[in-house]
Amino acid sequence: MKRRALWLLALLAIGAGLFVPILLGGHAALASAEAIPIGGMLGLLALALASATARAIKIRILALRLGHRVGFVRALIAAFASDAAFQATPAGAGGYPATVLLLRRGGLPVSAGLALSAADQALDTLFFAAALPLACAFDLGDTVPAAWHALAFVPTAALLLISAGLLAAWRMRRRWWPVLRSVLLRLRWLRQRRERLRGFFATFAADLARLRRGSPMLTAALVLVVGAQWIARYGALWFALVVLGHALPFGLVFVAQSVALHAAQWTGVPGGIGGGDVALAAALSPWAPLAVLAPALLLWRLTTFHAVLLFGAIAFACDRRDMSAGSTELVTQGSAG
Repeated sequence: MKRRALWLLALLAIGAGLFVPILLGGHAALASAEAIPIGGMLGLLALALASATARAIKIRILALRLGHRVGFVRALIAAFASDAAFQATPAGAGGYPATVLLLRRGGLPVSAGLALSAADQALDTLFFAAALPLACAFDLGDTVPAAWHALAFVPTAALLLISAGLLAAWRMRRRWWPVLRSVLLRLRWLRQRRERLRGFFATFAADLARLRRGSPMLTAALVLVVGAQWIARYGALWFALVVLGHALPFGLVFVAQSVALHAAQWTGVPGGIGGGDVALAAALSPWAPLAVLAPALLLWRLTTFHAVLLFGAIAFACDRRDMSAGSTELVTQGSAG
């Protein structure tokens, strides 16, 4: 029953991703979108592919820091399929479990996959904490209210406060861990698997420590691919506005998307559909008419939501085919033996 509800929610989000921008701009939005030249559509498709490819490279680099080699095809499958899981599940809850599962099928241990996913999230958070103030400082345009510049440092300040809280909790672990440990050990399931879980968490901690080390070249490469991943993803709306003949400062569009989409994720709707579209239209309406914003939002959803789901479905299909081929090969070897 729960699985059917998730499928229904995803299908509703797919439909809403098409109809909400059209409702915002009427039939003129659809007509404007249809008039986009083929070069513009190819450019938007290239941005979607570039974002997923950059994440695949990021996965490979993180795996290398863990001492594992992940093939580029496997990394692409993991990137495309997990991006689709992020978009198709409420608040993106399915993205990281999908990443761990897909990398596990490629030979990466579960503890390493969890450590890699944690590092992936940490890198993305650091990127936005640094990129938002920079965008507000250098590329918002001259007509933006001064409050936007002041609010730019809120995400960075929040990240510093959370980091300080986590560090303080870690240093005080001798006070709270024995109490929490005694409570957890009252659960029979945990008592039975105590040694196994202890070994797993020790391995997980070692993988996290390994990720903190690495050559400066790999670190620089990580910085580049993280930037490429999110600039390509968040550049789709800016590029759509350029194609429609109404260019806005990139920083303005980037900040508006960052705030609107992260807020819309809390609604629980896959991809922040509906809330994100309305919030973006409201945020950018002082600088662009709704007749331009509506078709731009439609193109943006087609690029960052529908195309991602399509590529993810293809990646899941390729993954199952690889698994089936591998299973057939193992059965054949077993019969021959």
